Amino acid sequence: MERRTGAIDEDTPGAMLKILLVDDDKEKLRRITTALQAVPGCQLENIDQTAYANEAKRFLSEIQYDLLILDIAIPARPDQVPSPSGGIALLDEILQRDSKYFRPKHIVGLTAFPDIYEKASSRFAEDLWMVIQYDGTTDHWAEQLQKKVEYILLVERSQPIPSHLAHLGIVAALATPELAAVLDGVPWEWSGIQLAADAAQYYKGRFKRGTESREVVAVAAPRMGIAAAAVSAMKLITAFRPRYLAIVGIAAGIKGRCQLGDIVVADPSWDWGSGKITSAGSTSRFEQAPHQIPLDSFLRSKLSSFARDRVVFDSIRREWKGSTINHILSMHVGPAASGAAVLADKKAVAQIVAQHRQLLAIEMETYGVYAAAQESPLPQPKAFSVKSICDFADHGKNDDYQAYASYTSSQALRKFAESYL
Repeated sequence: MERRTGAIDEDTPGAMLKILLVDDDKEKLRRITTALQAVPGCQLENIDQTAYANEAKRFLSEIQYDLLILDIAIPARPDQVPSPSGGIALLDEILQRDSKYFRPKHIVGLTAFPDIYEKASSRFAEDLWMVIQYDGTTDHWAEQLQKKVEYILLVERSQPIPSHLAHLGIVAALATPELAAVLDGVPWEWSGIQLAADAAQYYKGRFKRGTESREVVAVAAPRMGIAAAAVSAMKLITAFRPRYLAIVGIAAGIKGRCQLGDIVVADPSWDWGSGKITSAGSTSRFEQAPHQIPLDSFLRSKLSSFARDRVVFDSIRREWKGSTINHILSMHVGPAASGAAVLADKKAVAQIVAQHRQLLAIEMETYGVYAAAQESPLPQPKAFSVKSICDFADHGKNDDYQAYASYTSSQALRKFAESYL
């Protein structure tokens, strides 16, 4: 018999099937085992064989089989002739509620006799098992059996999508001041944890939404930039599988569209340096090709509702312990661009503004975090950015508002998580 080809590949990893074959016809046994071995994943050493019901019961009392292939007409013992209902009697005994046997995961009946096939089909159908009519003159029965085994192998080897572990993951651009603002200013019972094969320092905490307690994990990227943030985000996603993923920290704002300390939620985010640099004579030209990643629509709705809560943002501003801030604190949901360079030049900012006429902010990490979430294995987190304006990327750029911006970013995330996530 030729080797079948199909969905199962020879090199596919996974456990081999454990099969019990019960049949008293030696030639039929030989043909069945040949058919089974033609399916990758079935090996002769994993196929137990017997001709008698009593010996089959001994096997079933000791071993959990993936598949039982059962001849309908079998003898109970070597000194008896085959009974037309011997296989049915064995089936009834092993499937009893208080049975002492390990029930096979799958059962296939097999008989060469048309009258037995008709009677057995109705009994097997009661438990949704199948009966195959054996015919020594064709291979149709073998193909049916092989298809059944291939399906069982696919089911055994398929990996279920894991569930989320943490509720919220937080990536900060740097340990200071961004992550420090979260750990020192957000009272979520933080404690440090170290993974055996990861040099990063993670922090676990818990927050309450109503009466429910939810786990959160935070980490700082080792350095600024899209690449470092993407790597840290992917490591956090892989290790802790959060349902939501937030990037917190500071950003440069577009003057006239937001104020110092204002929070910006990036929707969409893109890499402003993505494109192609061409030359025409002595002149270089940058041809923009930004790939934009938008917010999840449900998150956008929640964040937009949160942004309209004037009371909560006024309370964040008033609870600031540093120098007095006189202007109103606001949160904006809109376009924000990420890039590898720190900007302090109006012309460079104008070129980025040209990529989106409603641009609110420019920063260095969000696109990397959004991309990591979008390309991560299932279950993927829903990513969002909560970054606050610390300067306007011009000649007046300084560090004066970094502490305040880190504070408003972390507090906005806290209030949003406790009320909306």
